[in-house]
Amino acid sequence: MPNTKITFIIHAKLRRISSLKSAIETMFATGYEVNFKSTTKTFGAKNSAIEAIEDGSEIIIICGGDGSINETVNGFLETGHSHHINFGVLPLGTGNDFARSLGVNKNIEALKLLIENRKFIDVSVFRMNFTDKNTQQNSRYYVNIADIGLGGFVVKNVSMSSKILGASGTYFTAIISSFLQFKKQPVQLTSDSLEWTGNVMSLCMANGKYFGNGMCVSPEANITDDRLQLTLLGNVSIWDYLKNMSKIKKGKKIPHPEILYTAVKQCNIISKGIPCPIDMDGEFIGFTPLEVRLADKKISFYGNANSVAEN
Repeated sequence: MPNTKITFIIHAKLRRISSLKSAIETMFATGYEVNFKSTTKTFGAKNSAIEAIEDGSEIIIICGGDGSINETVNGFLETGHSHHINFGVLPLGTGNDFARSLGVNKNIEALKLLIENRKFIDVSVFRMNFTDKNTQQNSRYYVNIADIGLGGFVVKNVSMSSKILGASGTYFTAIISSFLQFKKQPVQLTSDSLEWTGNVMSLCMANGKYFGNGMCVSPEANITDDRLQLTLLGNVSIWDYLKNMSKIKKGKKIPHPEILYTAVKQCNIISKGIPCPIDMDGEFIGFTPLEVRLADKKISFYGNANSVAEN
């Protein structure tokens, strides 16, 4: 039998890339044709994924974080290729939140076991239409979480920080700083089962449970059920947020009159004031108005089905 063609997309900013490649080559020495593609500032994971698909890869592994996963997903879906590809994640980024929903870690041997035991999960994909940073109409796919409001400011502060405090410290500091800067915006939400108008601190449109480096903002989200979990924070104070931080980390809902949890099939959001910034998988992508719909295709990721069942 011919070897299985597998491509590892490696984020260029990772440390010790040479040793990572060596460990991968050793682990996949038998039965696989191993290829590597490294991202650059101008040649990201999206382009690497397109190349890997055109080269005939059967498996694509993303060695990076949520942003790299998002780019890879968009590269795959935009190619329009019909042949099946399985995806995997070695979570080596800053947040690694989608990996938590998959139930995977950065252990290369564990990844190989998932591949050889064909332990993959068919993940729902959502597509967002929005106004991009150049005020043009655009669209983008995602498999984890997008949000409006506070998240855009958090991402901006994270990108400007030195990261000297590590992932958790960087995100926590950015969240507090953003709370002090951000002014709640009036929005109108319309969906198949909910209509809501009011001032919003943050509105998360979640497929996965986690964002912001392990913040379980949508405890009932399930990456396989084709449902969008909305977590809406209205007039929430910084004190309310801080005193409930441990509950969020533990995946518990916060009982608060200005916090709403619900599941929908699709949603539309318009701003009643200035356009709200959109954060998608840790990246500022543009502004409202937006609409989110379920895509007509799922993507197979290697993962732990028990982790998904717990959702």
